[in-house]
Amino acid sequence: MKTSSFLRAMDNIEIEARFSNDSAIRYNEMVESSVTYGDIKPFLDRLPPREIDLIELYYCERKNQKDIAKMFGVTQGAVSSRLARAKKRLQFLRDLPKISENEIDKDLCTYFQPIELAIIKCMMETTCQSKTAEIINRRFHLTDEKTRMTQVKVRHRFERCRMFLLNNRQKHPELVRYLNLMEFIKKNLYKLHDVRLPHFDRGGSVVLSLTI
Repeated sequence: MKTSSFLRAMDNIEIEARFSNDSAIRYNEMVESSVTYGDIKPFLDRLPPREIDLIELYYCERKNQKDIAKMFGVTQGAVSSRLARAKKRLQFLRDLPKISENEIDKDLCTYFQPIELAIIKCMMETTCQSKTAEIINRRFHLTDEKTRMTQVKVRHRFERCRMFLLNNRQKHPELVRYLNLMEFIKKNLYKLHDVRLPHFDRGGSVVLSLTI
């Protein structure tokens, strides 16, 4: 098929140059990411509240990053960075193997202690070793210095469970899905850990007025 003489291919650099700075960022996000809003919508409530605000303002209300930055009194770069982090969190949640806590309890109780099952479930929920230690200490009432879980102890117990599944994957192929879960979490440590940025707390009343 003959191509019209009025049409010619443009590379990414030329295409980006034809957009405003903010639109170029949006264009690059579309071509570089396989994440769609439909993919991530079911997981929005797992994000920190401020990131939900940013995602909804940017993707639903189609506000540009410059205007969002003005609402929060921050730079456009700060908004772009926070949006990128939120998208990575959502992509992680989308791709996380879909295994319920009940399945973990039922299928792994023969192999692991209750506290180890709790560690696996907390790591799936938080991806944060220190947060997991905090939850486990509270749940199991571990107050003694010798028994209290720490970030290092959580990492050790989690890794020991993972290695057991790895070494027994041929003997117990039904456990491979749990190995895949733990491998995925290991590759994405702290993906769901929320780093508080106080300056993003500004502009809350503006955001609320837009989303009512």
